[in-house]
Amino acid sequence: MSTKISEIGETELLKFIIGRISKIENSKLNPGDDAFDFIADKRIVCSGDTLVEHTDIPPGMTFRLAGRKAIVAVISDLASKGATPRYIVTELGLRREMYIREFEELWAGLEDACHEYGVKIVGGDTNEANELVISVFGIGFSDNPIPRTGAKPGDIVAVTGLFGATYTGLHALFNQVADKRWEKLRESVLRPRAKLYEGIEFSKSGVVTSSIDSSDGLAASLQQLSQASNVGFMIENLPIDPLAAEYAKEFGLDVFDVVMFGGEEYELIITLPESAIEELSHRILKLGSQLIPIGRVTEKTEIKVCWKGEEKKIIGGGWEHFVSRGLDRRRVLDD
Repeated sequence: MSTKISEIGETELLKFIIGRISKIENSKLNPGDDAFDFIADKRIVCSGDTLVEHTDIPPGMTFRLAGRKAIVAVISDLASKGATPRYIVTELGLRREMYIREFEELWAGLEDACHEYGVKIVGGDTNEANELVISVFGIGFSDNPIPRTGAKPGDIVAVTGLFGATYTGLHALFNQVADKRWEKLRESVLRPRAKLYEGIEFSKSGVVTSSIDSSDGLAASLQQLSQASNVGFMIENLPIDPLAAEYAKEFGLDVFDVVMFGGEEYELIITLPESAIEELSHRILKLGSQLIPIGRVTEKTEIKVCWKGEEKKIIGGGWEHFVSRGLDRRRVLDD
């Protein structure tokens, strides 16, 4: 018979967790202490993210995949700054009726991501909650973290991959579209990948002027860069995933919406001088990735997209907690 967390209590649960977390090299504090300590010889870069069951776990996502996703979200934020992640702190809100086997599956997912990206869970906390909540705090190091604030008019805006897979993948999961033809789209949601090594390479290059990850969607991420750098964007080449475009056509979705108003792609969106594109593209290619120029930085703080021979002005878009209902929120004006 399966055992529930409520039957063993927090003390026993913490024994399991403390037995799994890592001791930091040269640390004076051991796992299970009130805090952890480390020695750093570089600039420390930190980021946190929270996964909440009812908004962030779609149909078909297991506890193991949810645990992995929670870590990937933070790794992606650190990647966008060009930081090498090192330590992870997890704060877990757990339902008292959760089965121990479910918790162990969740923890295995956290460890999957840690092994994948070379990081260690070094501390955290647990508490009782009405639904699963996974808060992750990541600590990384960088000599040259890339801000959102450095984009300059005339820069090229580029991305590390194509867009639309997660929008259509979510549509498939929520509508129980199980055709193997669309498996790659569903997998983009269930098993996201952070562009960590690309971000580190961007930092090392010294030529990237601003950077953000696309977890809120292409439109929303461009808006955030625009506001931070006080610039605008003219997008001339939408990075459309061809399989997502096929799916959109078959199921009557607007391809423009699919590309601009998804989210959780975890691609990187960067700006850089046009003269640096060729060299940086070559360096990224060695990682098995790509750098796709999609437009230019403009002086006027507005975002325009060339689409089917017309210019569309993006006013709002992407996922926004406390406001959004459904897959997306968007406002587009045709000029």
